[in-house]
Amino acid sequence: HKSLRLYPRFADVHAAAAFSTASTSTAHHHHHFVVEDNKHFTTALATLAAAAAATASLYYTATTLPSTKNEAATVPAVSTTEEHETRTIINWSGTHTIEVPESSYFEPESLEELEDIVKRAHANNTPIRPVGSALSPNGVSFHKGGMVSMAHMDQIVSVDEEQQTVTVQAGARVSDVIEELRKHNLTLPNLASIAEQQMGGFVQVGAHGTGALIPPVDDFVKSLKLVTPGCGTVELTRYLKDGVTEDPLFLLARVGLGSLGILAEVTMQCIPAHQLMEHTYVLTRDMARKKLPELLRQHKHMRYMWIPYEDAVVVVTNDPTVEGEESDPALAEVYEALGRSKEEQFEPLINLLLELAPDEKKYSKEELQGMGFGEIRDALLAINPLDVEHVKKCNKAEAEFWRRSEGHQIKPSDKLLQFDCGGEQWVWEVCFPTGTYHDKNTNDIDFMEELLAGIESRGIAAHSPIEQRWTASSSSFMSPAHGCPGGLHSWVGIIMYLPADNAKQREEITAEFKGRYCDLMRGIGNKVSAASHWAKLELPDTEDDARELKEHIYARYPVDLFNRARKQFDPKGILSNDLMNVAFSQQHEE
Repeated sequence: HKSLRLYPRFADVHAAAAFSTASTSTAHHHHHFVVEDNKHFTTALATLAAAAAATASLYYTATTLPSTKNEAATVPAVSTTEEHETRTIINWSGTHTIEVPESSYFEPESLEELEDIVKRAHANNTPIRPVGSALSPNGVSFHKGGMVSMAHMDQIVSVDEEQQTVTVQAGARVSDVIEELRKHNLTLPNLASIAEQQMGGFVQVGAHGTGALIPPVDDFVKSLKLVTPGCGTVELTRYLKDGVTEDPLFLLARVGLGSLGILAEVTMQCIPAHQLMEHTYVLTRDMARKKLPELLRQHKHMRYMWIPYEDAVVVVTNDPTVEGEESDPALAEVYEALGRSKEEQFEPLINLLLELAPDEKKYSKEELQGMGFGEIRDALLAINPLDVEHVKKCNKAEAEFWRRSEGHQIKPSDKLLQFDCGGEQWVWEVCFPTGTYHDKNTNDIDFMEELLAGIESRGIAAHSPIEQRWTASSSSFMSPAHGCPGGLHSWVGIIMYLPADNAKQREEITAEFKGRYCDLMRGIGNKVSAASHWAKLELPDTEDDARELKEHIYARYPVDLFNRARKQFDPKGILSNDLMNVAFSQQHEE
């Protein structure tokens, strides 16, 4: 009762030539949908009937995040072997590699080229999984049979200052869109941690930032243009002709996972550009629990970073500045006085590294001065990443680093909403409901306290931090944060960092992370209907895992509707890959 009422489950889908109004009811809130005849469809899709959400078993997979140290890596690494006429594609983090026939790897530069590629691939039954910057940790965009890179379809089509919208091709990078919007005194409402994503993947996997009143980024999509094998080029907007009724196809396609069509163009809602004041400080765990409701209400953006084995929770809040605040010299002096020098901040980490680094990997102080926080932490953990006592020392030094880094800074919003994710790492992130903005329950803090207690009682070498963020509900059917307006959702990500040059350590870390660590969080997540982030969902290794995944997907999402749309838009399945086919296959299929 505490959490399930936020999730409608769409229990039935009926095809019909014309559609009558249907309602999806959750608690006391109702959505009304009508789908009208559309010239793009030979048959119609979907009247949505309501049903209460059932408790979903949590399916977990672990994957790796890219290293933010490689800032120049803005496209998937590609190499060509002429002898075998194949192309090797490596994702941004270097953790997923596939070989694609050179004849089946496409890089269109215009909508017309893309339409021609899709038409020919459909006729020849050639797979063409869409790929952007290949930033998704799980390689969700990969297919060894064929791919379409959107890297060259990166134009910013138009900016409407009056309506505060931007229309871009799907290959445009988030960072480039932000820079163009800056010229018009606009920006995007929220960002994920890394801005090297392309806009297509940014919305199709349901990326998110943090803010109790701010939904994931897909909820800011105003319209989209899909190039589909079965229906040609389809343009969808949120509302039908009456301007009131929401189009369920649009709400489905926003987080379409690249399986309904290749997203060619998207229009996003923007907001006025603004400065944010960031405040970073450390609380005890007890104070983090007590102050959480107040912090979520008081701050536009707020996140917690929990440090295992330490009574320390790093709080980062961001709020728009008031006029003149950013240029007030008196305030600038106060903020400067609160901060410490870089040498003082880094001292606990550097001293520990100088003490513990083996002789063959000794660092000079000059070398350490040129390293960033993430690099020093990676070097520290790599000494003995699965030894609990060693990890405790690293986490203790990190907690002290954050205490010495307490203070304020003021910058444009896009400069503060991105942050360093560290080096290569296993990561698993889940999303779960935690009441509503006005009536929050304690799912979020209970989840974290049980997770930390489990880590510490089991002696898991949990690296820091465990990040916790919050968003409002998304109206996109396939979003892990789908729910009623006013809903509140928490996102929790666990990590273990991977040494770059020690294969044995990487194997051992992988086994520990996928085993005991993820098993622990999965069990806790079951209690609150947690769902995996789509970009962190790996292909199951066993039939039992595949069955568990399908059970979770069917309980959590409107799979019948999604599959009807897949069948209509992509009747031969050339846009999907093994992960999509396993996740959305019929439950009775083996």
